[in-house]
Amino acid sequence: MFEPLIEECKLRNYSQKTIEIYLRYNQEFLTFTHKKPQEITREDIRSYLLHCIEKQQSSSTINLAHNALNFYYCTILGRKFQDISFQKREQKVRSIPTKEEIQKMIDVTSNLKHKILIGLLYASGIRRSEAIKIQIADIDFDRKLLLIRQGKGAKYRYTILSGIIIHQIKEYFKNTIQHNSYLFSTPNGHITARTVEAIIHNAKHNAKITKHLSPHSLRHSFATHLMENGTKIEYIQQMLGHKDIRTTRIYQHISTSHLENIKSPHDI
Repeated sequence: MFEPLIEECKLRNYSQKTIEIYLRYNQEFLTFTHKKPQEITREDIRSYLLHCIEKQQSSSTINLAHNALNFYYCTILGRKFQDISFQKREQKVRSIPTKEEIQKMIDVTSNLKHKILIGLLYASGIRRSEAIKIQIADIDFDRKLLLIRQGKGAKYRYTILSGIIIHQIKEYFKNTIQHNSYLFSTPNGHITARTVEAIIHNAKHNAKITKHLSPHSLRHSFATHLMENGTKIEYIQQMLGHKDIRTTRIYQHISTSHLENIKSPHDI
């Protein structure tokens, strides 16, 4: 039934994760409606989205489901429905670890490979999915640059590295036998995204940090701290791999350094 959806996603070079998400939402939708695809109406889609809202799903989750249904019924099947409005995205309060908290996470981590991973996520601002696929040849040790191959959107880009990370990677190579060309290699290829999650969780726990943190939190810190240091937003956009600069501008709202220098009238 959904073979045309899978084929079209592959032709557009969508990631395997996107294909799985589109399939899941379309399968859940048909289970909800108890109908066949050719019987689906605009009201069915509307009812399903309202059902998602009643379940208190986030706006981004609801919009993702909406996109999945639009792709199958409008793009693949060529159905014409009157537009249904997308959710206005709510602003999330992001957990941004401070430089001191990140350093504490690194300090309490004894495994050098894990130290490098934590530091690398912060030093370069890359995504977890990009970090696990870094190859040694992607590191420009002299210029302190990292090439990200086929990141989100299948694009190539460069981002920066710190001198500290460069030094640690060189030290790591002196005492470690690499299984293959990946920086974070394993006998079967490279470490998994779940392993990255576990490393960050353990470091946060051992550092006794109570705020919610994930690998993506270090990416937020990278962008926020660069913005606070006066780095041009266009450069940050390029390093993060954002297609739309409006996505990068989110970090202008997260940054609080300009507020910290303002005296409260209560103190004047």
